[in-house]
Amino acid sequence: MAALALGLAVAGEFRALEEARQEAFGWLAGAGVTLDAASLGREPEPEGVRLRAARAALAAELEPARRQGISPERAAREGAERMAAAAGAAREVLARRPASWEAAWVQGAATYLGWALAQDPRLFTAYRQWEAPLEAALQMAPARREPVRFLAAAYMETWASLSPRKRQIARGLVAELFRDPEDLNRLLDPWLDTAADQREAFAALPDDPEAWKRTAQAFAQRGDLQGYAAARGREEETLLAALRRDLLEADRLRGDGRLDEARALYLSVAVRARPEARYLPLLEGALERCPPGPVDDRTAERLAPHLARALDRCLLAGCEMSPAALKRLSRLAPEQEPPQAALAALFADDPDRAGVYERQTEGLGGEAWAPYLIAKARRLAARGKVDEARQALGRVALSWQRRPLYWQARTDVARAAGDARGVADAQAQLAAAARNAWPATEWTWHRGHARLEMVAGAPAAGLAVALDSVPEHGALVELRLDGAAVGTFPVRPLAGAAAPALRLVSPLGRGLHVLELDSLEGGQVLPGSVELR
Repeated sequence: MAALALGLAVAGEFRALEEARQEAFGWLAGAGVTLDAASLGREPEPEGVRLRAARAALAAELEPARRQGISPERAAREGAERMAAAAGAAREVLARRPASWEAAWVQGAATYLGWALAQDPRLFTAYRQWEAPLEAALQMAPARREPVRFLAAAYMETWASLSPRKRQIARGLVAELFRDPEDLNRLLDPWLDTAADQREAFAALPDDPEAWKRTAQAFAQRGDLQGYAAARGREEETLLAALRRDLLEADRLRGDGRLDEARALYLSVAVRARPEARYLPLLEGALERCPPGPVDDRTAERLAPHLARALDRCLLAGCEMSPAALKRLSRLAPEQEPPQAALAALFADDPDRAGVYERQTEGLGGEAWAPYLIAKARRLAARGKVDEARQALGRVALSWQRRPLYWQARTDVARAAGDARGVADAQAQLAAAARNAWPATEWTWHRGHARLEMVAGAPAAGLAVALDSVPEHGALVELRLDGAAVGTFPVRPLAGAAAPALRLVSPLGRGLHVLELDSLEGGQVLPGSVELR
């Protein structure tokens, strides 16, 4: 008798489960929701089947594509009906399973969404009917993303009606969500629309360079150049802090003998650092302490801008990077053309290697070899090898013999030879090149950046840069002086014929300086005349 009773009970449960499955499939089909039969088949109880179906209906309603092709009024009406049914099903399941976070979440989310679609005033007058289930789901499953994600989104949509205390809670939920890159991408734009100002918007963002990069992109898409500049500044701060932490961690790993992990982290620091003065100590430290070994093509390509900047500074003002770090960088960067490879070897105190590249080249009189020949002449002069230095200068291309670098080298060679007249002639050429203003025609383009070589005749407190062409909707430009970023500036066209200008307060000493202008966002900006102030 007991066995028969148990068998009848099992049969009854099976029939109830099958009926629940058939009912769920019928409801979903009528609602136009597709659900894999296997997902319902895996549910062992009728309540689980009903909850799975309600959740599928909720997920489908959150897809914007669902409402395409039908009128907004019909979509809102039918959606509100589906959500009412889903909320009812979840409510029944929750009554039988009080500990089901999923049932509480579906009940609260479906209630909110249904009322929002129907523009039901209960969304505000009876808000606890959707808020309380979502809060309960969050308490029951704090590690699940669905409750906190939906509750935060609901608070953003009803922000105007929230009390100061509730807004503070909402900010905490948003800050928690933004620790996850996926949630940041999903909810950043709604949050920027909701926040009262930039300060409130920024307070919810984590100290993560990628988060700030994504935020800067969001401001750029909105055409908010001021917001873009502020977010990019925070990105720089967080990136520098992250690189410092990673460099210390790489040192710790190396000390523990975990060389492969340490090497990967050292290289990560090097490739994430930007080719700019503030990042130089981090780059140099990573290169000098990184265990030896090859790198992949992607890493080599990302190190190439660092090598180009290092050689440029060595040529113009003296090397900022140690010879050991420069040699390591030149070996890790992708294969270079002979003139650049020879220049890198020369500045890395490896003249024999530089000579190999020389001997492999027929004729050194081209423009590409001019920087190397000038650097070689100055190096030979410093060692008292005057005749060889003069020979190197004699092979410099004519186009470079009008540039200040050439006459600086002539000065060094003449001084090494004790040639007072030669020194005076070279100094006269440099003095003739010295000015306090330069026309737009003297800008050149170097690796995609506008570049101006200036010889300042006297010290100056700063300079003014006219902009001959600015995109209609504005742009964000960065100025670099002697390899160091000195400011980012939102610029827009001025009414009338006047050209906008940037005024930079940055002391300049007498002599050669290099000014670079780069458009970060908004389109190409063409620089105009420059005047020292």
